[in-house]
Amino acid sequence: MGRKSISCFSRMDEPLTEYDTEDEAQQGADYANSTYNNNLSPYQCGTCELWHLAPRDRQTPNSKCNTCVGRNGQYKALYFKQESARRRASILHEEKGIHLTVYKCPYHDGWHLTKG
Repeated sequence: MGRKSISCFSRMDEPLTEYDTEDEAQQGADYANSTYNNNLSPYQCGTCELWHLAPRDRQTPNSKCNTCVGRNGQYKALYFKQESARRRASILHEEKGIHLTVYKCPYHDGWHLTKG
């Protein structure tokens, strides 16, 4: 069953609903999609490692790179497809005014974002 997160928040600073498993999150998405005519799908959060729901058009599948570290000292997101990395960069530009570029990870099969 979903519960409100204490660590993860929406763009409007509302706590996200978190689920322990992908199956639970998919059930939550199915309910929201049929009841409210939403187009949500589950994703595993890189912050809390639990599952949340997001609009399907905002999905940018990624994992944590175990080699590359950002300026903040955290491991970078490793996007599986260049298009996903570009979409995330575009979303961040539209929502936060941050200009990011996409580059190929020198160690793994994937893509990163950078301000530089």
